Amino acid sequence: MTRPTVQQGDFDNNDVRLLQQMLRDMHYPVGNIDGDFGPITEAALIAYQKDHMIGDPEGVCGVNTWAALETQFGDLDGLRSEESIADYVDDTYGTAHSSMDPQEQLDALAVAANEQLTAAGVPYVPIAFGDAGTNWAVFDWRPWAVTVNRDLYVKAQDSGEAVENMDTIYHESRHSEQWWTIARLLAGLYDMDGAAINARTGLNLDIANLAVADPILQSNTKTMAAIAWYEQNFGVSPVPAGVDPPREADAGATGGSVKRQVKEYVEGGPATGRRILRRDDQDASEIRYLQELLIYRGVTPGAVDGDFGPKTEAAVKAFQASQGLEDDGLVGRLTWEALLP
Repeated sequence: MTRPTVQQGDFDNNDVRLLQQMLRDMHYPVGNIDGDFGPITEAALIAYQKDHMIGDPEGVCGVNTWAALETQFGDLDGLRSEESIADYVDDTYGTAHSSMDPQEQLDALAVAANEQLTAAGVPYVPIAFGDAGTNWAVFDWRPWAVTVNRDLYVKAQDSGEAVENMDTIYHESRHSEQWWTIARLLAGLYDMDGAAINARTGLNLDIANLAVADPILQSNTKTMAAIAWYEQNFGVSPVPAGVDPPREADAGATGGSVKRQVKEYVEGGPATGRRILRRDDQDASEIRYLQELLIYRGVTPGAVDGDFGPKTEAAVKAFQASQGLEDDGLVGRLTWEALLP
């Protein structure tokens, strides 16, 4: 998705709100997350652009800045997506600005935040008042919970800043999504079990075990961004020193999981006995797997879309030529054997 350019003077803007959230996550002070591009947001953006030598005009968030942000954060999906943010706001705005007592309000915000977490595949996160120190709210990965400072919550409510409560709870909930990504990545790309993930990161053992049951088997910008986020916040990589991921970690975002299917092939599962594929075939699942394997082997077939069109055919021919095979674009036994490890 191409995002529009935003700059000082834009107001009540979801793209500005997203920019503010991302800058705040990287510790650039933006003030309130309010969708209003004022001087504080501009100063934070300029600082970010200078630190990362970004080519957009100073203080203007254009295509280059968005690209840099998406590289650091991964795809803007899950709780970062516009759809998720809009759903959460729709679900909570009336409650947060109501005369309900604080506990009822927080319960409603917790339900709405967990609805978005569930949609992103993240395990349920308890959200409750408690000892958050001097913080407004804090997500702790060890008990796997968000704790909210009741005094600051009530103060914001009484001063007409209910939006700050809405945003803070959503913001802290997003941290659970980041931790969930880290855990699934360690399980899938580094073959760590729940106990190893717990020992390495301190993550709640039950959550770590759930991550092992749902591993990430294909590296992409989101997983790499999760590692960068972890390193930035904790000063150390979640990955043990000297441990390299399987080669598929270098394959980029293919939308599939080559590792699982190769495992099936080695064990004599569904990857054996594959049929011949050719231009304009209609077996979308098999073609999608072919496209994933081509990317895994360093050849680009275009989108992983299950369509054996001219780009996929050209990629097959290029791969065949690189392997000393007849470059006829037909994916038969010899080509399959060369593609599969």
